[in-house]
Amino acid sequence: MKKLLIVFFALVCMLSIVGCAAGQSDDKVTAASEDFAFALTWNCYGISSYDSQTGRLVKTTDATNPDDYVTYYQLSEQDKAYIYDLIASLDIDAYPEVYDPQNGMSKPSMTLILTVYRNGTQKTIRAANIALSFTSEDEKGQAFLSVCEEISNRLTATAEWASLPDYEKLYE
Repeated sequence: MKKLLIVFFALVCMLSIVGCAAGQSDDKVTAASEDFAFALTWNCYGISSYDSQTGRLVKTTDATNPDDYVTYYQLSEQDKAYIYDLIASLDIDAYPEVYDPQNGMSKPSMTLILTVYRNGTQKTIRAANIALSFTSEDEKGQAFLSVCEEISNRLTATAEWASLPDYEKLYE
């Protein structure tokens, strides 16, 4: 009887483990690929940018001395994985190279350029002269805008960004 109970509990444990593993999916990768990198250009007229390969973080290119608005920031492994997951959620291959997220127009306008390097490939999505807003009534457009906004928010919350001077020129 003892042996039967032991076999029964062992079988139940094995089925539980197999059942849990069967519920997991490999569709969503949660760790950045070895060669993952990205570059993002954002802000009014696309004056701000970051390149994760070099760590170059630019607050503005529209200044008397643009070099004063450049610093370097390396992503933590946690931030890199988080941003990788954000970008992976987009299915970036489904976006054209020149993209209109259907968020209207504004003056001044915003330019977003997201370039992603992974698994030996490069993909760029360029949304130029769009409304200076991270909202869209289009679901796919909203997903793209939200990812770009979240990445830019992470970058602008760094100590490196805070160390840069205030904007020389403000747009209205």
